[in-house]
Amino acid sequence: MEAVGPRVTQERPAQLTRLAAIMFADMVSYTKHIERDEAANASNAARSIELFKALIGDYGGRVASIAGDGILALFDSADRALRFAIQIQSEFRDQSVWEDGDPIQFRIGVNLGEVTPDATNFHVHCVNVAARVQALAEPNSIFVTAAVRHAVRDMPGITLRSLGQPSLKNISEPIEVFVVEKSSGPSAHPPPRPIPRAEAARNPAIAVLALSNLSGDPRNDHLCEGIAEDIIANLTRFRNLIVIARHSAFLFSLRTHPLEEVQRRLGVRYVLGGSLRRADKRLRINVELTDVVSEAVLWSDRFSLEVEELFDLQDEIAGAVAARLSVQIDFAERRQESPCPRDMRAYGLLVRGQHLILRFTKEANAHARRLFDEAIELAPEYSRAYSAISRTHNLDWRYSWSAAPDESLETAIDFARRAKQLDPLDARGFAELGYAQLYSKQLPEALVEYAHAIALNPNDSDIIAEYADALVYADQPATSVELLEKAMRLNPFYPDWYLWYLADAYDALGRYEDVVAAVQRMHDPSEGRRLQSIAYAHLGMMDEARAAAREVMRRQPGFMISEWCKRPPFRQGPVLERYIDGLRKAGLPE
Repeated sequence: MEAVGPRVTQERPAQLTRLAAIMFADMVSYTKHIERDEAANASNAARSIELFKALIGDYGGRVASIAGDGILALFDSADRALRFAIQIQSEFRDQSVWEDGDPIQFRIGVNLGEVTPDATNFHVHCVNVAARVQALAEPNSIFVTAAVRHAVRDMPGITLRSLGQPSLKNISEPIEVFVVEKSSGPSAHPPPRPIPRAEAARNPAIAVLALSNLSGDPRNDHLCEGIAEDIIANLTRFRNLIVIARHSAFLFSLRTHPLEEVQRRLGVRYVLGGSLRRADKRLRINVELTDVVSEAVLWSDRFSLEVEELFDLQDEIAGAVAARLSVQIDFAERRQESPCPRDMRAYGLLVRGQHLILRFTKEANAHARRLFDEAIELAPEYSRAYSAISRTHNLDWRYSWSAAPDESLETAIDFARRAKQLDPLDARGFAELGYAQLYSKQLPEALVEYAHAIALNPNDSDIIAEYADALVYADQPATSVELLEKAMRLNPFYPDWYLWYLADAYDALGRYEDVVAAVQRMHDPSEGRRLQSIAYAHLGMMDEARAAAREVMRRQPGFMISEWCKRPPFRQGPVLERYIDGLRKAGLPE
């Protein structure tokens, strides 16, 4: 795509300019795709451009112009432009796994330059540089100039590799160009987490690892995790089977970790691993269930199927594993009644959005919601999409990302109720409704929903942990501690919020030394500083209490005790009095 900018005429008065990141994105081989299959590829291209336009505002950018298959966009900072470019390329790559027709691919180039405030009058040179850099890029890649490289702070997970100073068409000055690449993957040795001592295992414990992607195409990475995640969800329904949560299981791969290490680090006897190869819409999946102690393969199988048959495969694998481990399949027949989306693109959107939610950022949350919205448009009967979108509105309320938090909470309740109606056998809808009702101060109703979710998925560690948090406000903190310890056993590399809930339960019990210890175990203790300041104050460690309070104010400059005490759902009586007294003693403002 040729870059064309409006000319500055002598009659128009000069306008003030500002520094902005300029992005050019151009679709690869658009004409060839349309010629090959006009109906399918035109639809995919239009959907891709609409996704680009919809998401860009969440990252602080805006589309300045669209010319055919090319998009010109502006961002206030190079950081935001690069974050958006990385995520949108990931979206285009992952989207193609689920689309009919040829894969939609973009080249992206980013430069830094001066633009007018209304963006109607561009500095032609900097726009042209962005366009020429984009033209150098490979499909699905991002190239940036040295100006962008110097402006961007260190970004975890990526590196900017210099390509030198290649010749840019009609650009005489030498410009160094960098290609954006993924950094090396996560450590082969995940950081340890202290977990409660495991009792003698009366029930079998199993870890389901993400499938190894043998297709050579990174587009299938999220599919490998999505398949394993659904198998885990199916297995958690069996009461007498301990199933390690995805957060912990996916830290390990049989390609990089010996079976003995997986067994030792996760505390399991059985491991289910496998691989995936993909050719167009055809999948070849191998799975193997191993008894790590005896090193015996209890079951293995090979499946050749179409993408649309994934749900049947996941149920079949879960049933086979349960049978080999002598687990009663009490829900197997009923489970087949649960609705699955007719359009597999909806499932693909759900899988992509679930990865984004785990980032816990405003941008990623808004991005995920748009994907879930699209999933609902494609499959209005798909309950899991309603559960997922409910969580995005909950997070908007919890982190004040929404301009109207109370409306966000009500919206979360509405979506969760709809999820329940669509699939009364899926624990997610019940759990999401319980979570939203808890914080809208409907405690009895919340506990009923959580109890139903636990009955459906008794070994889902996240649901157990959230139910434990609700029990703190039902004046059952001791039971909460027991449940959180169970959740940590199921998810040995548990996220920080498990410890936050644990500290909350200890606070209600008046176990302040344990509160401090729980917060100190968090990788990022920011959210635990309030409880830590209270605990230090009640322990008479005032220097530490005031230091924790300063951290609270640094993270939340507008923090006030009177406002914050409205957020926890049901603290009352002596527990509430001790809570407020601790905040005051620590020096936090009234």
